[in-house]
Amino acid sequence: MSAVRIAVLAAALSVVALGCSKKEEAVKVAPAARTQPPPVIPPPPKAPPAFFRDHYAKLDDCVYDWGYPQKCTPVAPGTPVQQAGTNFLGPIYARSYRDETQVQLRKEAVEGGYVQRTPTEASDRSMSRSEVKS
Repeated sequence: MSAVRIAVLAAALSVVALGCSKKEEAVKVAPAARTQPPPVIPPPPKAPPAFFRDHYAKLDDCVYDWGYPQKCTPVAPGTPVQQAGTNFLGPIYARSYRDETQVQLRKEAVEGGYVQRTPTEASDRSMSRSEVKS
């Protein structure tokens, strides 16, 4: 009996030894699947810039704001704008650039010899303004 035990024990040890001597197989991890980046969504279309004109009752006020009379357009008699008291329209400018436009036109007035000097700070002698529709 002891010979049988020794044989069973030897077989068990050889199985254990055989299992320990095997190189452990590396667990292969599949590479991460490449995902498609989300589609680029274009930004919403920008609204076109808004343009405005100032309304003046007197030519002098328009000239003071814009530098010289060539930038002031007379309003046609009998039009609704004229009936509301507007006699002159200033030049067209972009909503956010009124002051910059005014300073530039005043500079042109001096450089062009229309006037000797103009105010250096932006001014607004207009009685109202309206958006210019295209």
